[in-house]
Order: sequence, then C-alpha cells, then structure tokens
Amino acid sequence: MDSYLRVFVYGTLKPGAANFDCYCGNKVVASHRAYIYGDLYHLPSLGYPGAINGTRQVHGFVLSFQDTAVLQELDELEDYDPQRQPAENDYNRELVTTHPILLG
Repeated sequence: MDSYLRVFVYGTLKPGAANFDCYCGNKVVASHRAYIYGDLYHLPSLGYPGAINGTRQVHGFVLSFQDTAVLQELDELEDYDPQRQPAENDYNRELVTTHPILLG
C-alpha cells in the first residue's frame, strides 16, 4: 500500500459527494476518514469549499489510488496547472499531514 497515491479530500470529492463517483468511485482502492489542520471556507458563488493552512480540524477522507494518472484528472477538475503561479490557481496541491479519525 505504500506505493499508492494518497489524496486528502474534504469537499465534492468525498465519498457520497457530487464528484466522487465520476472522478474517484471505481479508482479508489482504500479510503479512511481523516482530518488536517486548516481553516475551511464555504464558497457559495463557486459551489465548493476551500481550505487553507490553519489551526482547526478540517474533516475529510484520505483516498488511496493505485493509478497515479488520477491526479491529472483531479487537477483538471480543480483547474490546477502546476506551471502557473500559485495565485493564478483556485486550488493548489500541497503535501499535508493527515490524522486518522477513530470511530468508537
């Protein structure tokens, strides 16, 4: 499992949310609930949330993929281009530390 691509999602890509089935559904090999530390913003004019580094818990899922090509599809959905300056992207891909949510 260590060679899998792991992506933390907190909005429309979460299981059961609007974009999960189309972009992730049959490609996810494992998922678990998790959180990151950040600040979550509701962006009603855009129709999705946004998160930035911060101190609050932002709950979501870690999705594991065997095929790393899914990252390009997710970048297209998010209109992310690694060649653009960060301020020119609505979304920026970042390495984050995730913390599992233990269900009791």
